Amino acid sequence: MEQLKYSLGPFELFASIVGGSPFILAGLLIYNPVESLIDLVPVIQNSGTVAIALTALFLSYIIGGTIQGLSWRYFLLLCRIFNQDYLYFGTRLTVREQILKQSDVSEPLEFEDRVVLQLRDKIGIPKNLDWMNSRLKSYLREQNSPSVAAADTFIASHIMYRNLSLGCLILCVVNLLNAVRLGSLEPLILTPVIAYSATLMFWRSISFKRWQNRTLILGFYFSVTKDSSSEGRC
Repeated sequence: MEQLKYSLGPFELFASIVGGSPFILAGLLIYNPVESLIDLVPVIQNSGTVAIALTALFLSYIIGGTIQGLSWRYFLLLCRIFNQDYLYFGTRLTVREQILKQSDVSEPLEFEDRVVLQLRDKIGIPKNLDWMNSRLKSYLREQNSPSVAAADTFIASHIMYRNLSLGCLILCVVNLLNAVRLGSLEPLILTPVIAYSATLMFWRSISFKRWQNRTLILGFYFSVTKDSSSEGRC
């Protein structure tokens, strides 16, 4: 599981606060059920002190960090439901590895084949491809590659969007409960919009996860080929 590192970098801080904000809103709606979001404005205005705002931001940051395990399982569940692969090459690397073991590597190789050979030579290809990112990041850190910083930005965005997707789903459930509690259908008006937003956030989180994996793999490949070229010139 990819965990967002707990640092006070501006982007990590922003991602955690945004990712936890739907849960704060859900808690507010449970505590103060309203028929529409317009009715929520006076509630916020009456309690809109600086201390409460800072407390809400702090709680949003804490929640955005602590629910990562739950949102990861939620993300994996949706990937299985929608039959989506969140790795850039999918299972092509393991498939090509099996083919290369049974073929002559002296033949002209495709790009995926060259990547597989370099991975097998430098870090090995784990049976569980989810473990590969950790190996790639460790190798690239030793090479002082800028790909690690770019990959960290992508994984922070991925975690933010998957947290938002889970938060929007919880907001849908809260709207359904409030409709029963208030005996009104008005809270249900926004439910389809929120559910659609949750779906969009999920697809966005898949994109960032793939971009992170792509950045690490391509950064690794070009770092290895660069080192090989430097050794050849020496």
